[in-house]
Amino acid sequence: MIHFLLVVSKQGKPRISRFFTHQKDQLSTQNAVSKLCLTDGKQEGFVNYKDVVLVYKLYVNLWFITGVSQDENELAILELFQNLVETLNIYFGKVTEVDILFNMDRVYMVIDEMIIDGHIAETCRSRILVPLQLMDSAK
Repeated sequence: MIHFLLVVSKQGKPRISRFFTHQKDQLSTQNAVSKLCLTDGKQEGFVNYKDVVLVYKLYVNLWFITGVSQDENELAILELFQNLVETLNIYFGKVTEVDILFNMDRVYMVIDEMIIDGHIAETCRSRILVPLQLMDSAK
């Protein structure tokens, strides 16, 4: 199960945070997790943190970090990151940190289409983008 998904800049500033389970103090969890992953020195990896496994990967200038249950497949989570980035690339052209900052609602929609209640629900990019395309066509 996925407990949370964070997108953090190289400087450690949170850009996107979605918690799928209740955390007592989300802000301190977010800060501790991002600090732990950014200081690890690797571009991707797995780290144990409290009762979750942190899976993280660096894409250009953004870190994608998730906290998953001990029994979750970490490689599937890395594939989820890849699918998320490719989906955002299709929608934005070539996604950048600025696209994420100014279109957070759309990024959250993509995440919510892909992950429901902490479980990967959809991986088909064309299906993930349908709500965004409908919203864009209504303008």
